[in-house]
Amino acid sequence: MKKLKIVHTVYGDASGGRWQAMLNTFDALESKGHEGFLVYGDENKKLKSESYPKFVLNSSGFYDLIAAVKLALWLRSYRPDLVIAHSGRAVYLFKNAMFFAQIKCPVIAMNHSHNVKRTLRADGFIHITPYVAQCVAEVAKKKGVDLSQKPQAVIPNLIHLPDDEPSFAKKLGEPVVLGIMTRLVEYKGTHIAISAVEQLKQKGYMVKLLIAGDGEQKEFLFEQVKDLNLESEVEFLGWISGEQKRKFYKDIDIALVPTMNDTQPLAISDAFAWGKPVVARAHISAQQIGRQGENGLMTKCGDVQDLVNNLIILIESPEQISRMAQVGHQDAENEYQFCKVADKLITFLDSTYI
Repeated sequence: MKKLKIVHTVYGDASGGRWQAMLNTFDALESKGHEGFLVYGDENKKLKSESYPKFVLNSSGFYDLIAAVKLALWLRSYRPDLVIAHSGRAVYLFKNAMFFAQIKCPVIAMNHSHNVKRTLRADGFIHITPYVAQCVAEVAKKKGVDLSQKPQAVIPNLIHLPDDEPSFAKKLGEPVVLGIMTRLVEYKGTHIAISAVEQLKQKGYMVKLLIAGDGEQKEFLFEQVKDLNLESEVEFLGWISGEQKRKFYKDIDIALVPTMNDTQPLAISDAFAWGKPVVARAHISAQQIGRQGENGLMTKCGDVQDLVNNLIILIESPEQISRMAQVGHQDAENEYQFCKVADKLITFLDSTYI
């Protein structure tokens, strides 16, 4: 197998799942013998990338030709075999830079959201869910873009299975511990989960909500907890990783993913990996990961009462929690774990570019 030099790139704010997905893709392909290099802008300098070779180049937007020329000079020196772009801005920047560098190197768009219009210039596509593939096809048809000659594959975001084996406990303690791991922005729906905790408390259920993450909505959520008198029921942990993340998943009974706009919430597959059932928003993308009544429960978007009702179902039926957790963990092993997704990436690249 030929060893490839692969650039992994993202432009625009990539905090949260998109950044981690890029690093995971880097790691997966490196594990198969391919060399990697990160390229990103100043907006992502604060994000974790210490051990990765990198080139930080600022770009002001889709039509920043100065940045494209600077990138072209770097490309002539590095001479990559392939670029995997994790955003539309990255696709545009690298396609423009390839023109200036006069280098033939395919740019593959890895689409993480339904906002795919800017990625249509790519030479190939990796869609993280069938829903994203459908979005690309619909937008291309609307724009009159022929994708028939561009390689495509549906490959999910990968996760790392923990070393610890899940316990799949069939009994719940008091309080029942709910957990959210997410960026604290409005569309992630953390405020909905907090409102659900208030209703559960009013109904006499002993619950505690652990919120792991940070973001622009943090102060609003602090005030919401204070206004609802939930200081004893809701705990903010900030960003966590390593041993803190391990403790988080050991402590919680049910993972909540009330996000209103994600196409493959990593929080779902992550919870599966740790052996936790999921209660998530019933969006087509989440439903392609979570299966109602099998590895979790789906709730109506933004509907606090429906979230409460589904949580009560699980709280009053702990054997369902154990059963769903086992099914979800099996899904993580079969579909999303590192080695399985790495193999899928290599199969796609091998059939098209190697």
